[in-house]
Amino acid sequence: MRRTMRYSGMDGIKGLALIGVIWYHLSQRTLPGGFIGVEVFYTVSGFLLATSLLNEYRERGAIRVGRFYVRRLLRLWPALVVMVPTVACLGMIIDRDTLVGIAGRSMAALTFSTNWYEIATGGSYFASTSPQLLRHLWFVALMAQVIVVLPVLVALTERLVGERLRPLVPLALAVISVVLMGVLYTPGADPTMVYFNTGTHCFGILFGVFLAWLAAGQEGMPRFALAIAGHVMPWIATAALIAMGVIATRIEQDGAAFRGGLAIVALLTMLVIVGTMPRSSWMHGLLCWRPLVLLGRYSYGLYLWHWPLYLLMQCLLPGWRGDGIWLIWMLTLVASAAMTAVSWVCVERPLLRWSKAGRGSAGRDGTDCRSVAWFRIGVAAVVVIALYLGLAQAISVAPAKSSVQAMLEQNQAALDAEAQQREIDAKAAEEARRRAEELAKAREQAKAEILQTMDGHDITVVGDSVTVGSTPALQQALPGVVVDAKTSRFIQDVPQIVSQLKAQGQLRRFVVISANTNAAATQDSFEQIAAAAGEGHVLVIMTGYGDRSWIPVANQGAGDYVRAHPDSAVIADWSAAIGAHTEMLTSDGIHPTTDGMALYADVVKNTIADWMAMEATAS
Repeated sequence: MRRTMRYSGMDGIKGLALIGVIWYHLSQRTLPGGFIGVEVFYTVSGFLLATSLLNEYRERGAIRVGRFYVRRLLRLWPALVVMVPTVACLGMIIDRDTLVGIAGRSMAALTFSTNWYEIATGGSYFASTSPQLLRHLWFVALMAQVIVVLPVLVALTERLVGERLRPLVPLALAVISVVLMGVLYTPGADPTMVYFNTGTHCFGILFGVFLAWLAAGQEGMPRFALAIAGHVMPWIATAALIAMGVIATRIEQDGAAFRGGLAIVALLTMLVIVGTMPRSSWMHGLLCWRPLVLLGRYSYGLYLWHWPLYLLMQCLLPGWRGDGIWLIWMLTLVASAAMTAVSWVCVERPLLRWSKAGRGSAGRDGTDCRSVAWFRIGVAAVVVIALYLGLAQAISVAPAKSSVQAMLEQNQAALDAEAQQREIDAKAAEEARRRAEELAKAREQAKAEILQTMDGHDITVVGDSVTVGSTPALQQALPGVVVDAKTSRFIQDVPQIVSQLKAQGQLRRFVVISANTNAAATQDSFEQIAAAAGEGHVLVIMTGYGDRSWIPVANQGAGDYVRAHPDSAVIADWSAAIGAHTEMLTSDGIHPTTDGMALYADVVKNTIADWMAMEATAS
């Protein structure tokens, strides 16, 4: 009867844990701490496995390790063998992005090494933007790895450690695991390493093993102590169950979970288990409720199927991810239950029956059921072979990257290229600025040297009345300059005058044209002047200044010409220079005063000096 009491309610506890895990996976926002259901599973599993091993050891004096492994393998592996190729085939049909890395992940799943595969390949349970179909199998892998060492742990402890100290062995190992998780967890960093690591996340199973040793020793407890525990523990278990519910709504994947939170959940699970042990415990009414028991009994299959089917449903029905997400949830739950049932009926149960038949079990009518089991196994084998042919095809067509990753990488490459080009452009602009500064400095130095010795022997000035007024200043600033100026001279007269000066040998290299005061000029006007001057001359065109309507037109024509002939013409901007010093003009606002005359000469001299400095530094 004690064995029945110890096991009573276990499926109900697993059912509650499954609800938390599936709820968390389907809607993490509404149950952020649903992942604590994993610790509940681990603790219950550790308790049940260790209880079975202890019973066998104390009945037989030894543990049939091979038989234990076969039974565990038959419980864990067949469902995986069906689920892995099935979801891969569905992914090949629905969305091949789900097949990225399917070859390695499938092999890891089938060899119970998903947790270490994800750690080794950098996979992240918490930060992945493209969840994989098989990522949830880290839980199964970690469980299987602990199962491998559990018989050895139980046998050695029973043989080498005193009876009173035996429970302390798994307890000490559990504490070490809890401490390691807390110490190795780094706030702000990806906690996958400590969450998937067998050594840092085996404490739940070990706490269950610890409880199994305590329960195994209760036979020696006085009856009054058992009676008191029978009345008190259900209340403590109820409080523990409520506490876990509160934790599931509050805790998140942070320091609170990895530095003691998960360990507390395992301890609370122990209390819930103990609360179901007394025969009179009224918790049986809750934890032995038939729907909850069925959920727990088939929790393994439901856990395997719900996550990949949820992902595939979202890929199949992307338009329902918003307001219609509840429909995806319902379809996921229904499909998970259906696939769990199919896997159980067609593969898992036939294998279990075959295993029992192989050990000499008989059917209810006394006949050997081996032939029936072999038939079912044969049918299941055909189905599995077909599924693995599909898996091979899925692996062959699996993309190296998902379409989202390829798109992001392509866009990132474009952004990186643009950033690199901006950096190149910035360096080029900086180099150009540096060179421009060096060139400007060189030109200023060259200009300063030119101005020290500059005279007018290479300059001819053709102008109007503004030039007439400024002639003394020109001659003083540029000794030897040729000046041909006349009051009321029009731009149309300048080509003929330039021709005459050329014929007289008075047209020098720099030809200053200052005739924009009395009439409008166009680009063509200056083209005619240049033609009259011929090759080898630089036209220095003075802008005009005054309130006459044609002066801006003439200045525009001068600018158009210079822009069209930058290698042989330059603007001497008298308009800008005198516009900044209108006090240097006489009362008519056009002709310069004495100071204005000096400014006029400076404009001519500095413009030609700039040109000469530019030529001197051109190399």
